[in-house]
Amino acid sequence: MPEPPTAVTGIPVSWIERTTQGWPDSDGHGATMPVLGRGDCLLADAPPELLGRTAEITDVGWGPYGDDSASDTAFRYVCDLWAPDAYAGSLQLIKTGSDDQARETVEQFTDQPSTDVQDNSVETVQSGELDVQVLSRWYPTNPQGEYQALYFDEAAGAIAVLEVNSLDEDQYGQLSPRQVADALVASFSES
Repeated sequence: MPEPPTAVTGIPVSWIERTTQGWPDSDGHGATMPVLGRGDCLLADAPPELLGRTAEITDVGWGPYGDDSASDTAFRYVCDLWAPDAYAGSLQLIKTGSDDQARETVEQFTDQPSTDVQDNSVETVQSGELDVQVLSRWYPTNPQGEYQALYFDEAAGAIAVLEVNSLDEDQYGQLSPRQVADALVASFSES
């Protein structure tokens, strides 16, 4: 498990530049959902190691973010991850159209109460110099779990999210919110 680098101060500028440049001409521009296909991930050459495995990047692509699917400034870029017999997930960059939209996204992420079919808890984890919000979710009626780590870079107007899902009870117990937060922050320095 990589340690979070203390020199990381936010989402890499290269992530924002590469994804912003590709967004207007992408198949996802103007679509209602992300349009994914085979290709190289613009966020990282390889995803962070979790559970002793480095996942494969299976699909990548862009999609709209917010109400205006044709916006040139608000989008999401997704790299889907898969580690056979271990986990699935995604690494994504969300470029919001406004500070208010970004704050609303963070508020919705941190305000996820538990229900009859999912046990949710969100906590703030300090990883290196960054405060990362981490959702721990367990599905008691379909025993499996997931973690999502979210970092909001106010200066960049961007949000990065690492999701690790399809975890059985043992795998869920082997991971922790800190490990997932550290994996997200470590991916910032590997770009």
